[in-house]
Amino acid sequence: MSTCRNAFTLIELLVVIAIISILVGLLLPAVQAAREAANRVACGNNLKQLALAVHHYVLDHQTLPPSRLQNQGATWAVLLLPYIEQDNLYRQWDLTQSYVQQTPVARQTPLAIHYCPSRRDAGTMPTLSVSGDEIINADGSLGQQVSGALGDYAANIGTTGADSAHAMASMAACSSAPATGTFQLSGGGSPAAASIPLGIRLVQIKDGLSNTLIIGEKHVPMNHFGEGSYDCSLYDGGSWYCSTRSAGLAYPLADSIWDPEWKFGSYHPHLCQFAFGDGSVHVLSTGISPATLELLSNIADGQVVPAYE
Repeated sequence: MSTCRNAFTLIELLVVIAIISILVGLLLPAVQAAREAANRVACGNNLKQLALAVHHYVLDHQTLPPSRLQNQGATWAVLLLPYIEQDNLYRQWDLTQSYVQQTPVARQTPLAIHYCPSRRDAGTMPTLSVSGDEIINADGSLGQQVSGALGDYAANIGTTGADSAHAMASMAACSSAPATGTFQLSGGGSPAAASIPLGIRLVQIKDGLSNTLIIGEKHVPMNHFGEGSYDCSLYDGGSWYCSTRSAGLAYPLADSIWDPEWKFGSYHPHLCQFAFGDGSVHVLSTGISPATLELLSNIADGQVVPAYE
């Protein structure tokens, strides 16, 4: 007497596995695209909140935040803390002291609003700088590294690679020129110097707020997180390298996550997001004309901005 058994043959099992593999292969790009779309929206929202914080700062101080305070003090990212619901962290800062003199809590507290989820977040990537925040000794040599929190956004200092209103050495080799962007080095040592303007006034943005960049995504080459002039602490005003960027003919948008240059750029494929002076957030193609980018970066070039995307 024979017994009948209901079971898959090996061939049937292999066919089922093949079909499942094909379906997964078809679905995976869609899942990845949906995740990147969500990350891009979250990143744009971060920029929107920072843009609104800038406008609240202007209401209180009648100027935009400076790129950084004199005497190696705090950066714009510190000055905006009260306007992004981080009053407790802001009170940890003594703005009369330099970055390296701040407490570890003040220097090292990372904020989710400073991270683009397409690149990194506070839970999966290093959150402290590993170089670029060294103490400057009396003889000008570099001393101990004083690590601080990182960030994926940079203030626009214009087209020259420097943030001072007076000519100074820039990121471009063998050149010096005054800043032309919305964020510039402060005129005084701290906000307590009320008689000295800390940042530029809105009326100085003669090309119009809707035609001017204020904050954008900061390019950091792959495998250089937390390093040197690319990605030192967002709070360190000892230099302008890590909390600001330039844009224009000499500083086009990064077209690859491996691009080794100091510039704006993102980990979103073929695009970079910016907050503009009117508080809006726009997506710019990495293929945008550097000449157009220069017009958007300069606050008072007096030129008509052509159509762009």
